[in-house]
Amino acid sequence: MTINNNELIYAVKTTYDFLSAREKAIYNTGYKAGMKANQKPFKFVPTIVTDSKTILFKTIVEKICEFYKIGKKELFNKSRLSYLVLPRSMAINLAYELTGHSYPKLGLLTNRDHTSLLYHVNLRVNCKGMWENINNHTVFSKLSNELLDRTN
Repeated sequence: MTINNNELIYAVKTTYDFLSAREKAIYNTGYKAGMKANQKPFKFVPTIVTDSKTILFKTIVEKICEFYKIGKKELFNKSRLSYLVLPRSMAINLAYELTGHSYPKLGLLTNRDHTSLLYHVNLRVNCKGMWENINNHTVFSKLSNELLDRTN
């Protein structure tokens, strides 16, 4: 099996993006120590194992970014700009409904506290805030069906 360097770099970068701050610090410390010792940080091609739920989460993020025409880094950054609120809430709700991840796990993936995730899910369930608009529920159902069709 041959692995393209670009595919490997993309896989490592994507996996690195989902690490917690503590895990990133550990990774960076080990990488820098390896570079100081004039060693190659990786002597073999690592096997990156991702479960189906995490792959589905990445698919949800891609779908939301494509639908709302925003960047992946914008979606879960700390910005509270109004044009990001609905896509972020849509992504959180889709991820919660479709992946079955717990709130703490989704919190790690979205860089959010689990209470923020609860807030977004409760907004949709109780039809409050941006979820008062029935069109948002229609878009949610459409995207949910498209994602379920893609995974089956």
